[in-house]
Amino acid sequence: MFKNYIAQLVLFLFVITATAQSKEEQSLQQQYWQEGTPASKTLEIPEKWKNESAVILYLSEYYGFTNNGKKMYNPSSIHQRVKLQDKAAVEYFSEFEYKKDQKIGFGLVNFSREKTTIGIKIIKQDGTENILNISEESILQDDTNKLAIPGLEVGDVLDIFIYEDDYLKAFSGYHEYDPQEKVLSTVYPVSYRKLSVEVENDYFLNMESFNGAPKIKEEKTDRRATRKYVLEATDIETIEFPRWYYPLTELPAIKFQVVFALKNSNEARANVFLSEKDAVRKGSVSKEEILDYYGGRFDTDSRRDVKDVLKYLEKKGITNKREQMEQALYYIRHKSYNRFVELVLASDKGISNYPMLCDKDYVVLNENRFVNYMSGLAKQLEIDYDIIVATPEYEGSIDDLLIRKNVAHGLRFNFPKPLYFFDLSPHVQPDYFPKYLEGTKVFKLNVKKNRKIDDVLYDTLPVTTAAENATVVQNNITLSADFKSMELERNSQFTGHFKTEALNTYLFFSDYINEEFAHYDTKHFYACSKKQNKSNTEIQNKIEALYATYREEHEKNLKESVDSELDAILDAYEYTVIDTARYSDAPLSVKEKFTIKGEFVKKAGPNFLVEVGKFISGQVQIQEAEIDRTLGVYVNNAKTYSYNTTITIPQGYTVVGLEKLNKNVSNETGSFVSAAIIENGVLKYTTKKTYAKRKYAAQEWKQMLPWLQAAYNFSQEKVMFKKEQQ
Repeated sequence: MFKNYIAQLVLFLFVITATAQSKEEQSLQQQYWQEGTPASKTLEIPEKWKNESAVILYLSEYYGFTNNGKKMYNPSSIHQRVKLQDKAAVEYFSEFEYKKDQKIGFGLVNFSREKTTIGIKIIKQDGTENILNISEESILQDDTNKLAIPGLEVGDVLDIFIYEDDYLKAFSGYHEYDPQEKVLSTVYPVSYRKLSVEVENDYFLNMESFNGAPKIKEEKTDRRATRKYVLEATDIETIEFPRWYYPLTELPAIKFQVVFALKNSNEARANVFLSEKDAVRKGSVSKEEILDYYGGRFDTDSRRDVKDVLKYLEKKGITNKREQMEQALYYIRHKSYNRFVELVLASDKGISNYPMLCDKDYVVLNENRFVNYMSGLAKQLEIDYDIIVATPEYEGSIDDLLIRKNVAHGLRFNFPKPLYFFDLSPHVQPDYFPKYLEGTKVFKLNVKKNRKIDDVLYDTLPVTTAAENATVVQNNITLSADFKSMELERNSQFTGHFKTEALNTYLFFSDYINEEFAHYDTKHFYACSKKQNKSNTEIQNKIEALYATYREEHEKNLKESVDSELDAILDAYEYTVIDTARYSDAPLSVKEKFTIKGEFVKKAGPNFLVEVGKFISGQVQIQEAEIDRTLGVYVNNAKTYSYNTTITIPQGYTVVGLEKLNKNVSNETGSFVSAAIIENGVLKYTTKKTYAKRKYAAQEWKQMLPWLQAAYNFSQEKVMFKKEQQ
């Protein structure tokens, strides 16, 4: 629907007034519909796009940034003209929705206000123009305006503008606007596309085009204090965004971010890569700028700051350097991250007004402080390290770094097998940094012995193997005598990146935080004293009651997730975490039990067909439209899925069709291998699916298809449980 398309293109919330057409609305209609350029008024489409569902004839976005010393003005607009060429396009563009929103900041923070004007015009094939009355066609539901566009027909041209008149009153003299990253292609071909950013003095602009997009040009403005930068593109072919794809890594795109910094002191604390002069576009970041920016931001914490970790390591008698860093990460995961969640919940839910930790041995670690803290610890333990500046692969290459928020900071501890730390999360594992950073080109900031950064070099992060990232499942299935139900016990083990994901899926917060309190001999904030008073007991009871409601939701969501995975409704679902393995690289182990009724079995005379392939969970089904591919394939990391399944054969039956369960498709991109046997009255079969790489070139897609298809075909296989002759 059109509402989804608008949501992608317009990243702001709306307030609209339901009044008669104002002078402002009339002025904007004049501006966009009467005074526009020839490109904005065209009705013709190229012959090559005659069979497309719709064609975007014109698409223009504008972002302005000016100030008068008291207010920062940020008007923005989008103007689009689209030709609807079939019924699917008419339906897609017939409706959109936008939220009613007004944001107010309290105290001396910010005050912002948004007013949006929308114009919609339908141009019929005979040239007739119909202008919608937005206030009459909009329906407000739950602070969301739903707007239906009546009377659309195949052949119509829909002309829409959305103008937002925003301002921000800032008392600090500094403000970072959200970065914008856009690919030029859309799901429809585009005849003409333009994006303009206009900035005044005291604004800093980072803006550049990538991956073969047209170069950005500067246009003259009516004011000496402003500069305007424009990207114009024509003849943009449609793109079907395929599965396993990062658009910003390959497709023509544009990125920009604007920062307001009124004074030199504001510029000094800016969390962006600033150009040397305001209002002058910055299009790249050099290694020298990386050194200049981070050289003053990363400093090692002192021994006093890290003394609690040192004390813990000494108490545990840990002397191996690598193990010291691993256990230190687990320790601060609890001390400076997980146990704070309990305080936030107590405060947000009104359970305790000012919850405080029982001890003062903690630090609050933001992205910079995490690096400073861990480097300070490494210094005290005499461990050599470097600082890593990386960007996720889905944001493009480090060579195209422009937006500071796209950066991930981390450390590399230089053991024979290097150890990388990038962030804190509830279940962070020291041997596995974020998978979207694997194999990426990065900046390595060399750290001298005096712990100062002295050089910036390029480096490449390592990649994990398919064997390291494994999901191994043992299914034990017992069919009822009448084949109407089955009992299934599933034992799963997860390693590598699968482990971190599964920990987030299966573990409930209070379980692992209680485990941590016991592991580190620390206390809940309400249990600091040996003898609790009535107030603390009341807080504890409320916290535990809150957790009970959250646990119900957690277990419900988990069951629904398994329902979806197996495409069946489960009965009597229960699970047990056998081993969390949160303090080692051992596998996470989970046991599940449930019943499936009336699924995966069909009666065939006296016999039964059992869909044995369903128990390797959902497999990727490649559609015909996906077979030809010209874009790269990104699956984050190499990985392995292994399933071992046993089905006890009911007495009086034999299994027919076993040969269909033996497959072997393998090449350098990956594989799917399966085998089946009958042993002691039990059907046993195994499958192993391997993604050999973390990403593939477009030309390797054809090699992936055979084993992907083999895995899907197996998931659809049935075998017959045949009634024996009496």
